[in-house]
Amino acid sequence: VKEISNNLCEVFLRKNKKISLTPKGREIYQFANQTLLAYNTLLDNLESNFEETIILGSDTSYLKTYLSTIQDNLPENRKLNVQTYSNSHQIFQALLDEQIDLGIMSGSYTQKGVLKIPLRADKLMIVGQKDLIKAFDKGEKTLFLLYHMTSSYHNFLKEFIKINQLPTQHHISIDNLSLIEHEVLKGTGITIVSQDIAERLLENESIISSSKKFKDILVKTYAIVKMDNKHYQDLISIIQKLKK
Repeated sequence: VKEISNNLCEVFLRKNKKISLTPKGREIYQFANQTLLAYNTLLDNLESNFEETIILGSDTSYLKTYLSTIQDNLPENRKLNVQTYSNSHQIFQALLDEQIDLGIMSGSYTQKGVLKIPLRADKLMIVGQKDLIKAFDKGEKTLFLLYHMTSSYHNFLKEFIKINQLPTQHHISIDNLSLIEHEVLKGTGITIVSQDIAERLLENESIISSSKKFKDILVKTYAIVKMDNKHYQDLISIIQKLKK
């Protein structure tokens, strides 16, 4: 500003100890302001191009189990975007359509070019409020909250009920596992869930698992990624941290 005032034109008008911009000074101010805005926009664009996004797709139940670990193990200059889906078919299709980079699911879907890595295998458990589980274990009529959705997880539940001949005639069908967790905590009924979900519920002191012996059905959880994905090496490193 001093050099402009000395060599080109007056920038400030000083009068009675007050300072204001001259007409030329206002032009310089507007130009400087536009230049600064353009510079900041350029920086934002450069940073957004430098920081790439990894898109994760899964249902809300698996996200509760794995999201924090994935976030903690993101490589530098990567950010996470999360998409939720209702079932494994939707997750697998989203991966094929390149809508997501990494999927977590329990389905049996496979296709050439898709790497499917086992993460864990959980047995199914019956859990609920103490008084409701004790009533169930005594053979009393108890309301079941059953997950009902066209999915592999639902098929595992049906098989578990069948081979253990469970009395589930008195039940409510719910298509959302998070809602089932909420209602179990409220004491609405008992439920059948995989061990990873049961462990979350059992953190509450009022929730216990059935003491009955059941024939086991294992729910297998997989991470899926396309082998030609541009983040492939980063995703493999993340998946290794998820395995249990």
